[in-house]
Amino acid sequence: MKLTNMKRDHAMRERASAPVMLEEPAYPWGLEVNLDNEGLDRLKVDPLPEVGETMLLMARVRVTRVSSTDNEAGGKQRNIALQITDMGLEDGGEKKDAATTLYEG
Repeated sequence: MKLTNMKRDHAMRERASAPVMLEEPAYPWGLEVNLDNEGLDRLKVDPLPEVGETMLLMARVRVTRVSSTDNEAGGKQRNIALQITDMGLEDGGEKKDAATTLYEG
């Protein structure tokens, strides 16, 4: 699948900026994925990646935030934020309704 870079060009960023904003984000709103403990465990992400590392998630992503905290009760919370930088869409072939796609298997 061909990936397309989603970074806004300079003209798009200027049009989208309000006069009070100092810096418009380079990528459109909504192109960030946040994974908590459960998601990280399901995807077997251990150890946590470094900020700035590139990963592949049917889209190219950049790690923009990594955190790990411990609390008094012995719990540990982990979180990473992934900025989608390049993505591609293509027809998946066979057409299925949403329920079949989500609950099949």
